[in-house]
Amino acid sequence: MGTSKNNSTDDLNSPFELLIGKKACRLFIGIFLFIIIIPPLYRNIFEISAKLQTDELNHDSSWTPVIELFNKKKNQSLNEHLKSFEKNLETALFAETPRKLTQSTLSLSPLKEGNRNVRIGKDGWLFLDNAIESLTGQGPFHDGPFPFQKDGNSPVDAIKRFADQLDNFGARLILVSIPSKAMIYPEKINHNIKGPISHPDAQRLVSELNSLPNLDVLDLTRSLFNLKKDKKVFLKQDTHWTPEAMEEAAKIIANHIKSMDINIDKVNLNPKQKEGRKAYGDLVEKINIWDGAFNQESVIAKPIKGNTRDRNSEIILLGDSFTNIYSSNEGLGWGNNAGLPEHIASNVGTPIDVISINGGGATEVRKKLAQRRGSSEDMKNKKVVIWAITCRDLFLSQEQCIDRNISWENVSFDKRPLEKKPTNNKITIRAKLIEKPKIPDPNQTTYKDLLYGADYEIIETISGKVPEEGKKIAIVNWAFKNRVLLPSANYEIGSVRNLQLMPFEEMKDLQTLEQMYEGDNFDLFWELPKTSEKTQEIGQIKSENKAFRHKIALIVSSLFTIFIFIGTNRIPEHYCR
Repeated sequence: MGTSKNNSTDDLNSPFELLIGKKACRLFIGIFLFIIIIPPLYRNIFEISAKLQTDELNHDSSWTPVIELFNKKKNQSLNEHLKSFEKNLETALFAETPRKLTQSTLSLSPLKEGNRNVRIGKDGWLFLDNAIESLTGQGPFHDGPFPFQKDGNSPVDAIKRFADQLDNFGARLILVSIPSKAMIYPEKINHNIKGPISHPDAQRLVSELNSLPNLDVLDLTRSLFNLKKDKKVFLKQDTHWTPEAMEEAAKIIANHIKSMDINIDKVNLNPKQKEGRKAYGDLVEKINIWDGAFNQESVIAKPIKGNTRDRNSEIILLGDSFTNIYSSNEGLGWGNNAGLPEHIASNVGTPIDVISINGGGATEVRKKLAQRRGSSEDMKNKKVVIWAITCRDLFLSQEQCIDRNISWENVSFDKRPLEKKPTNNKITIRAKLIEKPKIPDPNQTTYKDLLYGADYEIIETISGKVPEEGKKIAIVNWAFKNRVLLPSANYEIGSVRNLQLMPFEEMKDLQTLEQMYEGDNFDLFWELPKTSEKTQEIGQIKSENKAFRHKIALIVSSLFTIFIFIGTNRIPEHYCR
């Protein structure tokens, strides 16, 4: 038996050798070195060559890992620097292809996994992750460890303060709470939930706000949930509501205004012929997978014929992207003239004043209203202020507000006298950039487009008339478009430039885009781009330079590949076990 045991043990421990020939060994080593060295080498050479371009032609958003790894800022600790480097490496442009490949595999497979921005529900329904989390957070009444943004405001504080300001002007506030998709379609996330869901603090929030003497709260949750029995309420692949749900909301708001017995001059505002519209939806863009994985979603919109907007109207609508969808094509892609502003105006029977900003429902729309020249005087002509906002902003806790860069600031109305607009609004100045906000990571924001405002010190007025306040001026620029940082995002504090400007309020197509401005100037200006001829010339030069950079990277990578395989040829013959 002992012999049998030893033989068995010897069999288990018998040597096994895998012999690899010299040529195969060289080939495998060469392929391995090629895979781990050449792609990052190509990328670094390509980006380094971009750094060698002149600033005028470059202003490139290139990010070179081999340079940035050692480019630690003075005020950063080594740990902070390495974390920042790792984050930038994850979101770098050259990592886009493997990111899409990984996400497509997770999302389109039976796993149906979303990402940090989007959850995939039943039947392919997409949900904004932030909207779901807002329903489960600690809520606006929870006293967290941090002050509520820089003004120390909760949503309730800011709304109360705004209602008081409007009361002093003689205007009544109607707060319209728009439910999120998860509240109306919870069964698409969890089939065990049938009814509409809401945050535990929702009833307390509505009750507390309704107790104010100058405030009416219209919570659309129940009305839209009931509408769901007959019509589709939310888009399958988008954050926002369908035209049918929006039109129902417009009727509810208009009926409430009519019940207030306000004298309104009626005009003829009728729907045009219905038209079909198609788009993929903002959540498809956020999930970041291969093109063609989703089909476009179709809706039937009802554009309104006639002038539906009037700056001097007694009714003003403040809103966010739920106001802009179907009304402004910029940034959302669902067409024009058939959104909430148009349908409220049609149902009430009069044009209305409108300020709406994607992602700006909490504070930015109120700031824009207050920043209008002579707004303190102008507001005395308003009778009704409709503030339509997605309820996910209302239910956020302190920590969630800070994490998502949502503030509930108080606003101050402009006390300057009303003035007529000059016939020529363009001005040219020489100015120095003195303050700008921190531009967020384009891949982490809710919307794909962002404008930012910065404060400049005027050095010289070259032409035109600047505001009488004189030495400081606020200028709006692009931060990023389609999640790509633009050259204007890289303007440095202390830089001096000649600027051709016009009032930002005249840039109608840009008014609805998400904006960030932390200054206190009332007058905002838009920097006009360079002439189209020069822009085309620079674009052509940049395109040629990009092709040249690819050639340089290809040549260097090819030389290094040859060096790799020549080096492997000198490896002595050996055996691998």
